[in-house]
Amino acid sequence: MDFSSVKGKVAIVTGASRGIGRAIATVFGEHGMNVVCAARSQEQGQAVADEICEKGGDAIFVRTDCSSPEEIKTLVDAAVSRYGRLDGVVSNAGIGMGGTPLHEYGLDEYEKIFALNSKGVFAGMKYGAEAIFKARSQGGFLINVASIAGLMPQRGQALYTATKFGVVGMTRAAALDYAKYGITVNAICPGYTKTSIFGDAPEQAMDFFASDCPSGRMGDPRECAYLALFLASDMARYITGAAIPVDGALSAGHQNITNWKHPELVTGEKLGAESTIAAILENEAGAAVVEKYLPGFSANEQAKPAYGMTFKALAPILGLPEQVVEAMLAELDAL
Repeated sequence: MDFSSVKGKVAIVTGASRGIGRAIATVFGEHGMNVVCAARSQEQGQAVADEICEKGGDAIFVRTDCSSPEEIKTLVDAAVSRYGRLDGVVSNAGIGMGGTPLHEYGLDEYEKIFALNSKGVFAGMKYGAEAIFKARSQGGFLINVASIAGLMPQRGQALYTATKFGVVGMTRAAALDYAKYGITVNAICPGYTKTSIFGDAPEQAMDFFASDCPSGRMGDPRECAYLALFLASDMARYITGAAIPVDGALSAGHQNITNWKHPELVTGEKLGAESTIAAILENEAGAAVVEKYLPGFSANEQAKPAYGMTFKALAPILGLPEQVVEAMLAELDAL
């Protein structure tokens, strides 16, 4: 993987003071990009820029309220003034809002979230694209940090979901606008990621988010950052109009209860009484033990749905005498 193509590119990252934005700005700086960090917090944003410079990179901080198109334009102008050009914009700044049914939101909340999550992203794309065209950038890019909420609606998230669906829609439409001119436009759609957007959520809530994800964990901001780096590089010049989930398969579909017939592929455990019925019957010696104690079991079609279980769990249901069950399990453990 050669990321030398990003070296020297000038990129704006909004919401760069923390979370995913900070991770993207940092990774960009680590790979030789000139980074313009934007955020509302002067102290936190400047600290990110300083950290990039201390590690040998080049970065500046421009205090910006990303819900204001005027301040976004000023941000773009500042980037061009400092570095003489602009190659890309990562519109990451956004807020979360949710947990209640639609009718309980206030109009003020609607205005607040759309101002930042929608209008702010539009302004970043608008003024960013204009500056990229003027710079005659040969590797121009626009990256919008959306959310899996922009791919699949979430209960209690009506306004947030609406803004993120809008971001994905703008991304795809703009990709069609600029494909002919070599500017790529893509959206990163994070799932549950360990950032400040979760605020002071209790440990129980964080455990739920981890367990709700098929991967069994929450994401790290740098996992989104490395995708952004790839999309900014020459290796991704033919990728545009994409909304890419970074979510541990959360948006891939609805989870259901499944029973592995061969969990030993993962656990590495040897064959025994704790093995699944499927694994035992596929073993010649194991099948012989089963046939000895349960004649005709392997030929019973009605028993096949239980092949993901173990004989230790199933045997008592079959009504076998306790001593017979113990003898069978002992022989299975001796395999």
